[in-house]
Amino acid sequence: MTAARPGWPRPEFLAGPRHRPALAWLWTGAALLVCAFAASDWLAARDELASQRERLARALRHSNPASPRPRAAAASAPAEADAIRAARAVMERIAHPWDRILANVEAETPSGVQWLQLDHDADDANLRLEGAADDVGDVMQFIDGLSDRSGWTDVVLGRLHTADGPEASATPVRWRFELRAGIDARRITLAGQRGER
Repeated sequence: MTAARPGWPRPEFLAGPRHRPALAWLWTGAALLVCAFAASDWLAARDELASQRERLARALRHSNPASPRPRAAAASAPAEADAIRAARAVMERIAHPWDRILANVEAETPSGVQWLQLDHDADDANLRLEGAADDVGDVMQFIDGLSDRSGWTDVVLGRLHTADGPEASATPVRWRFELRAGIDARRITLAGQRGER
């Protein structure tokens, strides 16, 4: 077999010279360096996980009621008391008889009244309602009906005026009103449990 002449193309099936290019050695070194960094990160993460597990085990040992409390826990007592107070406030808001209040308003609402706004906070014993009605008599009927219900006090008409804007052109006379009422949540809840008004 004769050697290929320098000007002729070299066939692909013949083995080439046996020298490793410098670029291959550079890529190999870079890959080894990346592997070394990944291994060091893995070792650091493993150590961090072990220390977190140890802290968790220590915290669980100290939270055991049979074991004596350390002095550092006494310093966190005000923070725990604040957290308990906040949790109780949230639970009281959840336990507020929202459903009974809205059911009372809905049950006493005449057909000619539309509600525009309800403003009530569980921490406050006052309720403010804004609405629109075709007839002032419907508003007065609602106020009387709500006043007769258990837990509702001082139901008063705060404002009454004719409607302005697009509402006014829809009907001959459209009334806007605002009323305020005092709410005793405990009495409303008890009345709802007994099936009373």
